[in-house]
Amino acid sequence: MEKRKSWRIVLGVAVIGSLLSVAGCFIWNSDVRYGDKGAPLSGTTLKQIECGKTTKAWVLATFGDPSEQSTTDIGSEILKYKYSKSQDSNVVMPFVVVNDKKKKEQTVYFEVKDDVVQKYWVETPRR
Repeated sequence: MEKRKSWRIVLGVAVIGSLLSVAGCFIWNSDVRYGDKGAPLSGTTLKQIECGKTTKAWVLATFGDPSEQSTTDIGSEILKYKYSKSQDSNVVMPFVVVNDKKKKEQTVYFEVKDDVVQKYWVETPRR
């Protein structure tokens, strides 16, 4: 009976020692990068815009200079803001390597006429 108890203790210590040595070999790394305009906008920020009331000056003060700007045939201005966030994560454990890459992109357009936002829309690429 004593031999069985000793054997279980030795086995338990070996398992715990193995788990502790494996835990020490765990490496995790995450790298987050944003585009020129930063991370994609939250819906909360966009809900502050009232079409027909919000001015171009407010948009520029809030979001900065647009990524691109153009004029339509009817004289409206289109302000285009491109946002992106890339995240690369790596996990390394004994016998296992996991690489996870995520990218979130968003383009926000504002149509401005007579210095007032007429409409805006958001485009997000499908994945």
